[in-house]
Amino acid sequence: MATNPASPGDAEERVPYEFAHLSPTHVSVGDLVQRWSDARMRALLARHDDTDGPDPKDLFAELAYGALIAREVTAGRWCVVAELLRAGAVDTWAQIATAVDTTEIEARDGFHHWLTEQVDLRHRTGTIGITDAEAAELYALSEAVTW
Repeated sequence: MATNPASPGDAEERVPYEFAHLSPTHVSVGDLVQRWSDARMRALLARHDDTDGPDPKDLFAELAYGALIAREVTAGRWCVVAELLRAGAVDTWAQIATAVDTTEIEARDGFHHWLTEQVDLRHRTGTIGITDAEAAELYALSEAVTW
């Protein structure tokens, strides 16, 4: 596929099946944002020039890079909640819910689910994840938070 010389970015970045293999371990979040922005700009410009509209590959690129960025940005949220709980900085689940843009129940249940996954990870790997004792401490701290 040829690249429009007036368009930013590289045609190689526009192949949708390649997105599944990208992650911030391979590409920085800044690079992902730049690629998303390039695809978005190409699609926007194509809507306003005399072509048939945006290239579907640019639209897929915009979706895929946006999803990768969102996943990376939200991946560490429960680690932050754990630190807030340890610091005694959480008074209500409404605070967490507001910060992560969800309901109080979803925030609490999401944190508890993350705890379970971290303990399971520790049991499988022996080094990565949260120990049973750390999980018990965090669970107790989370239960002490009021609704």
